[in-house]
Amino acid sequence: MLRSVISIILLSCAVASGAAGAAPTGEDAAWFEPVRLGVALGAGAEASIARLETRWNLKNDLWATSSQSVRVRLGLEASVGGWNPHGDNSNLMGDLGFTPIFRVQGAGRSGLFAEIGAGMHLLSRARISDSKVFSTAFQFGDRIAAGYRFGDALDSELAVRFQHYSNAGIKEPNPGINFYMLQYSASF
Repeated sequence: MLRSVISIILLSCAVASGAAGAAPTGEDAAWFEPVRLGVALGAGAEASIARLETRWNLKNDLWATSSQSVRVRLGLEASVGGWNPHGDNSNLMGDLGFTPIFRVQGAGRSGLFAEIGAGMHLLSRARISDSKVFSTAFQFGDRIAAGYRFGDALDSELAVRFQHYSNAGIKEPNPGINFYMLQYSASF
């Protein structure tokens, strides 16, 4: 079990570093668009959450229609955040995450988009509160989101997101936790 988790983490790191190291050189060789910085706030039945997020979107589409009216993009997000659990004997806890995100969007700088993603998160502890205990601090984070790109000077985006954390059955108990979130991000 622990070997599987470590293998997943090492494989993800190898893929990310390999992609960065294999980038071509030259003026138009950048693989990623300018970095996006964002904040996400949310709440669920057992806790509230706040996260700072950094995202690198690939410069090229994974797929697009011939008119580029529908485009599929890939982004890589690193996040750090805190959970404020509800209930007795609960204190602020940390969340460190890495998530690949697939996005469907239209052409142009502004418009609607939809996203899905599944990534890895390491929590500062497995005990959320007296009534909510995970068996592992390692969790998978699945998300689905919808939002709007404003096309302004900062390339601002606003999105609503459903986020689910669980250990995917690595170890029992696996109660999971859900958050409904609001996210703002901009390019720098």
